[in-house]
Amino acid sequence: MSVRKFHPANRLGAMIKQKGGMLVQNAIAAAEAGVESLREASLKSLDDTLTEMEARFGLKADRSDAAFEDLYALCLRIVDVAGFASETGVDKAIMSFCNLVDNCAEAGTWRWDSVDVHLDALRLLRSVGAQLPPADRANMLEGLYRVSGFRPGES
Repeated sequence: MSVRKFHPANRLGAMIKQKGGMLVQNAIAAAEAGVESLREASLKSLDDTLTEMEARFGLKADRSDAAFEDLYALCLRIVDVAGFASETGVDKAIMSFCNLVDNCAEAGTWRWDSVDVHLDALRLLRSVGAQLPPADRANMLEGLYRVSGFRPGES
């Protein structure tokens, strides 16, 4: 009995060895330009979602029939685009808010004071978060984490 070994061609390896193509720095620049083209629409989506959150779940809203899933879905919309506002702290604050809504859903009861704090913080961070001293922004986020029970290192 003889054993025949079969080695399939490695397509990726062959492509790497081919001459031509794009330099790494050019590929990175093209990728960054592609991402940058999404910035304006993403920030508009973030602002529109914050406005919808406030209208549906804020202090002036009729919250009598509020659904956890609806607020969580709005939070996820912000998670999707928060990377474009990472210098403001919105990306970290929205994770705390998601945790809060999840905890409320598990307990089957709203903690409206905590929801209000997160909505206010998100609006403040979105408008002036980039201008805040980093220590102040970090303290604000720590306060949100205490309110929601969020532990960034464990997510």
